[in-house]
Amino acid sequence: MADRVERSKKNIIWSFAGKIVNILLPFVTQTCLIYILGVQYVGLNGLFTSVLTILSLTELGIGSALVFSMYRPIAEGDDVKVCALLAFYRKCYHIIGCVILTVGLILLPFIRHLISGDVPDDVNVYILYAIYLLNTVLSYFLFAYKMSLLNACQMVDVISKVDILTNIAKCVLQVAGLLLISSYYMFVWVIPLTTVMRNIGVEIWTRRKYPNYYCQGKLLYSEIYQIFEKIKGLFFQRIGDVVLFSVDNIVVSAFLGLTVLGQYNTYLYVHTALVGLVSVITMSIVPVIGNSVALEEKEKNYQNFRQFNILWLCIVSWCTICELCLIQPFIQLWAGRNVLLGNGTAALFALYFYANKHGDMSWVYKSARGIWKEGRYVPIVSSVVNLSMNLLTVRWIGLGGILLSTILSLFFINIPFGGRVLFHVYFNYRYAWREYLLTHIKHFILTAVIGLSLYWICMKIPLEGIWCLAVRGVLCAIVPIPILWFVYHEDERMQGTGRLVRRLLHK
Repeated sequence: MADRVERSKKNIIWSFAGKIVNILLPFVTQTCLIYILGVQYVGLNGLFTSVLTILSLTELGIGSALVFSMYRPIAEGDDVKVCALLAFYRKCYHIIGCVILTVGLILLPFIRHLISGDVPDDVNVYILYAIYLLNTVLSYFLFAYKMSLLNACQMVDVISKVDILTNIAKCVLQVAGLLLISSYYMFVWVIPLTTVMRNIGVEIWTRRKYPNYYCQGKLLYSEIYQIFEKIKGLFFQRIGDVVLFSVDNIVVSAFLGLTVLGQYNTYLYVHTALVGLVSVITMSIVPVIGNSVALEEKEKNYQNFRQFNILWLCIVSWCTICELCLIQPFIQLWAGRNVLLGNGTAALFALYFYANKHGDMSWVYKSARGIWKEGRYVPIVSSVVNLSMNLLTVRWIGLGGILLSTILSLFFINIPFGGRVLFHVYFNYRYAWREYLLTHIKHFILTAVIGLSLYWICMKIPLEGIWCLAVRGVLCAIVPIPILWFVYHEDERMQGTGRLVRRLLHK
């Protein structure tokens, strides 16, 4: 038991460290990219990453299903079953790599049509796309299945350490290439190079640590069927996530051009960094809540959910207000005035954050309970609506229309109906979903009032540069929290949240 606790601590610490590194290092490389080559190159990077993310849909969620399937045989010491699962996983990933390579090469002649307007004179988009495609394909052919073994063995800290080392190497090589020869080709070639380093590093470590696990044997048909049953629920979720968060880059590039896409990705980097930081909280509490769901009564878990949800909404509100008030002076200080978007578009990024994260507590409980299959059509419907609205609104409103389409899809489809699955399948209280929706509507209104009022005050501050960012930062740090406390401190759902959080941290 003590070993498992220590292992969990290491996993959380190194996962958090990896998250911080993954936020800071891209900040360095993107800064160099903007100042040395220009914002168009940021757009190219975002476009090719999104195209390959969509192609990676062929992965189907097999990785997650295989990790889940290995828990029991590893715990029971069934090495024969683990080896058979690894052999099956390797075969699947080799097939996936071949499919991605084939489809990617078919798309190669059409890649220029995904870019509106000019392309930098010193690059060939077909060669660049081929390098990004090579990076994706290599990741599937070079020992990717060993990642599942480390996850199943609860060795997440090892993956984080390897990621940190390879990301540092990638950052150093990319920055050196930009500073010494100002070559975007050098910048891009580093990506597959470090992918090879990462996968080979994991292979060497797993071979030494687990010499008894290797690719050998075959699974029974019934076992393969069970794996694909797990994949069904995950696949729909993957489609929803990819379309909702990756297609936007392609639509921006195809209709508005690389310069606007570069600006969009600069703001998106800040947004994604904030999402990554708060996601550490939700990812860390899934195992603890899973334990509670397994051991405690449903009524007890429902009361805990209500407390966690209101506390989480306050955290999301504070982060949203900070993004609303700070993103413009931060972008101006970091990337310069020529990268700035309009204030209205910048405000939509804050609304995008709120729409994206305010329903996360229902996701945490669904993950802990294993509820995926029942709500599998929600992300599909949301994706179709989002893509349709993207194609319509980008012609009339431009970049703001693309953001607004995603926000509306999240607000009116993902969050309410995704949350309804939890109450219908697990809590099963007639009034619970209605209370959940009313809580979120009231809290959104409260967040809008606090945020817009503080934003109006910040706009009246006659400062620029670092002083503007500092003063606004102080206001965002001290103003929203006491207001939220004043509104909720007598709410029965807030009572006992301190004890709940302390118990969670202890676990």
